[in-house]
Amino acid sequence: MENIDIDSFFDAVYAETFNAVSRYVVSHAARFQDAEDIVQNVYTRFYKRLKDKGFDDIDNTEAFVINIAKFECRSFFSGFMKRKDKVMNMSDFDEEQTASLEAELSRDQKRLEDVMSDKILAKQIFDDIMSQDETVGKIFYMHFVCDMKLDEIAKKLDIKLSTVKTKLYRTLEKQKKKFDI
Repeated sequence: MENIDIDSFFDAVYAETFNAVSRYVVSHAARFQDAEDIVQNVYTRFYKRLKDKGFDDIDNTEAFVINIAKFECRSFFSGFMKRKDKVMNMSDFDEEQTASLEAELSRDQKRLEDVMSDKILAKQIFDDIMSQDETVGKIFYMHFVCDMKLDEIAKKLDIKLSTVKTKLYRTLEKQKKKFDI
């Protein structure tokens, strides 16, 4: 496989996934500077993986990159990657850390597109939800894209669990009626 093929594939995936990855990371980062670092680590790790193993085995690039983002967020904030007050480079991963990442990437992830069988309809619904109440948009994003549980979302957004449930279920009902699902 030539570098140009990998570079072209990487550029296309980057353009296609940057917004989703950035939204995911920003929703988990306390500081914007941390989010920037994590997003950079995500794409550095993704590019290294492409160079090492190619891209023929990647079925869903967005899910693959979001999984890397999940791993990076957990690693960044748990102190897992910190050594002597310095953040490790992704190329410094040992075999155990690489195995941990591979295990994380191989897990099935529930995504909005998988829940809704029609991707076009799912995008329309998601765009409609995100264009309304910001809190509702965050709840849906965290639940369906980030696969967070409702109690985790309530803690993260600092709102009552009952409020999260109400907003989620009412919006689901509105979307069902609006899109005749």
